[in-house]
Amino acid sequence: MINITCPVCFDNKTNSHPIIFNVKADSEENYQIRKCQNCGHIYTYFEHDIDIASYYDEKDYTVKDTKETIFFKIQKLEYNSVLDKIKKTSPLPATLLDFGAGKGLFLKFASEKGYAVKGIESSVPRANYARTHFNLDINTDYYTSGTVFDKKFDVLTLFHVLEHIHLSDNLLQNLINNNLKKNGTLVIEVPNFNSLQSNWSGNRWLHLDVPRHISHFTPQLLKNVISKCGCEVQSESYFSLHLGIIGMVQTIFSWFGYKGFLIADLKGKKTIGLLTALLVTIPIAIGLEVLSTFFKKGGVIRYYAIKKI
Repeated sequence: MINITCPVCFDNKTNSHPIIFNVKADSEENYQIRKCQNCGHIYTYFEHDIDIASYYDEKDYTVKDTKETIFFKIQKLEYNSVLDKIKKTSPLPATLLDFGAGKGLFLKFASEKGYAVKGIESSVPRANYARTHFNLDINTDYYTSGTVFDKKFDVLTLFHVLEHIHLSDNLLQNLINNNLKKNGTLVIEVPNFNSLQSNWSGNRWLHLDVPRHISHFTPQLLKNVISKCGCEVQSESYFSLHLGIIGMVQTIFSWFGYKGFLIADLKGKKTIGLLTALLVTIPIAIGLEVLSTFFKKGGVIRYYAIKKI
């Protein structure tokens, strides 16, 4: 895999796209964060061919059973809040499709709330976890177009998916047109490149996550993408109890010289020093992240939209 075009407008005049900064991955390979001069999108540029699948089999993407952890409880609290919001536009009984379902946590909580759920997840280990632990129906085919489960759904959700994929060949448009009912609810969440934590961290921001993240969305750009797919944003949120807070924690850590990847370190090498620093930093991170959301500068963008056509 290489990425030499804008993932949103597909402009390939890369020589005219200014470099915002350079990022070095764990592999010691260099990547450029560029701004498209055609549409204004921020994206990861790299000419060298990489085996992108290998980046999802290591560290923070390793499949682990987290059901008894504090992270599971935090995600349950956050996802239940999202589901309560969804219920206002798609009341029960309703069907829900989660694209990029991962290990199936959101689908599990949605099912417990009463939604009839299905998922799409191209990672077989994650899909198998969702099937085995939560008895979920997960399709593992790599999606390009078409109706996946022979029907359209009342709700379509994409949590931290768009930053990973190139939107060429009308991928998002196809997904919405063929799998979401008219007047159905679309929920999309991605990292916020305009966030305070991003501005403060620069090329050390946790959610740059190169080369896995090829897109770095701003609120207006994401709203434009959703609008072009025939959906109208109804409400928005810039706060995440999970990824927003952990992004701010790493930002604070980086001020003191931390150069690791916090999600991976918390899964793999939880030293006493790291846990102590985490306990001290979390209250500060929560305060800063809550304050950031009032100015639409929180670590994530979450849009709730309605399909109009």
